[in-house]
Amino acid sequence: MDHGRSGKGGGVSRGWQGVVPWVFGFALLAAALLLAYLGEAWADDDAGVLVTQDLETMEEADHGGRRDAGKSACSATSEGSYVAPVTVSKARMAAWREAATLSYDTGRLGFDMGYTGTWYDFSRAGRLPFGGQAPFDALHALEAGLTVRGGLWGSIGGFVGVRGNLGFERDFAGALAGSILAGASVPLGEYWLLTVGGGVSVSKITTRFFPLATVRYASPALPDLSVDLGFPRTEVAWRGGKWWGLRVTGAMDGGEYKLAEDNPVAGGGFVSLLEARVGTWLDLWPYQGLSVSLGALYALPGTMTFYRESGSRLKEYDTGGGPGGAARLRFTF
Repeated sequence: MDHGRSGKGGGVSRGWQGVVPWVFGFALLAAALLLAYLGEAWADDDAGVLVTQDLETMEEADHGGRRDAGKSACSATSEGSYVAPVTVSKARMAAWREAATLSYDTGRLGFDMGYTGTWYDFSRAGRLPFGGQAPFDALHALEAGLTVRGGLWGSIGGFVGVRGNLGFERDFAGALAGSILAGASVPLGEYWLLTVGGGVSVSKITTRFFPLATVRYASPALPDLSVDLGFPRTEVAWRGGKWWGLRVTGAMDGGEYKLAEDNPVAGGGFVSLLEARVGTWLDLWPYQGLSVSLGALYALPGTMTFYRESGSRLKEYDTGGGPGGAARLRFTF
């Protein structure tokens, strides 16, 4: 259906569609950076990031959404990313990450499970505050989550998300952590949707409460533009054609990991990593069911915190920011 694109009105509409996504998108990304920094005052809200992604996917499945959507609800995703060396107490640390996820999504339910492995390369080791030794070579995580959404009253919907994960260096015994989130989605007029909620994450070292708040914009007047602004995740996506699109993103990133007994910094203890990441992505759909995403990333300054085996805090170090890149392959069936 052609929404006001004929005649002079059509020319104005096309010009509007060409400029607004970029101006609007980068303004929202700037706001996302502020929200990301504020988010560090609460916690590593990785669970909130994943639940907001589940809610978005469920909405796409429920309404026959555009991106990576179709009649099928199952998907398999593989992703790799690299962040160039960042500073850690006058030393340098680079990171390579690989992740694989299987998920099932409908208009009311989302389930996912996956593995993430991150390999680290420390340079200038003599400047490290760990006796000149790298604190770890690799960290691993196994994770699974279930999100359910449904109607509460009128046009207001609710959701509940439950997640569990094992983060570890070599032995995952004692590494179990979990979180639960709940909230509501409230329409604000015809094109805006406000989602608010919160949750709690529990592990051996911390019990943290964290917020979730996003505003989503989608309008028939700009059918190729979708906007999710908030904490802990922001995404502005523009569909440039049948087979390609662009996105800008901002989200919290990190995790908690059980360290090996012979770890040189906190043997048998834990480490918590926290940072915000922003990115620009090119999405490609070479054929139905397959999407390929190529991204340029920037990891903002964050923290690396070590804990004793008892759970008491040992030491926190600041980490610098650095550029990186990522590639993602997703197949829906």
